[in-house]
Amino acid sequence: MTRQRTLGLAALAMLAAAPLAIGGCLNSSAAGIDPAKQALPDYGPVSPEEALAVIQACRDDPDFVLLDIRTPAEVEAGHLPGAENLDFYAPAFVDELAAADRDKVYLIYCRTANRTGQAWTLMSGLGFEKVYDLAGGITLWNELGYPICTGAVGRGHTCAVAGYPGID
Repeated sequence: MTRQRTLGLAALAMLAAAPLAIGGCLNSSAAGIDPAKQALPDYGPVSPEEALAVIQACRDDPDFVLLDIRTPAEVEAGHLPGAENLDFYAPAFVDELAAADRDKVYLIYCRTANRTGQAWTLMSGLGFEKVYDLAGGITLWNELGYPICTGAVGRGHTCAVAGYPGID
């Protein structure tokens, strides 16, 4: 084999392996990463188990947004640790969503996944491509015993949940 061909094959091998080395909060199918190695599902509806894996893998990524689209009163009664709130029923919901960064990865949830189904469709229409939708909403999340934090979301509020690595 010629030296040029050997170098060319080595370069191709490095390019093929690059997505595996990037890691972080990338969608497996969009980035060409083997889902089994990354343990991240495809964008779209995800089970609570898959959502937990996404949160654990992405929580330190500044390009990841855990978005609760319920009312402030619903959020205060219990929300996923690390969530931000954007009220689906607020008059400015569509405008605020339209102003959001389309390059970020979003995991959206509501009470039972009715509002998130509508929001996911809206986000897709607005050009968002990296959106997870928690199937069953926080209701199913809670029924399965996953962590929930109480209190208003915002500055100065932190959630500490023992027993769930990667969520605090």
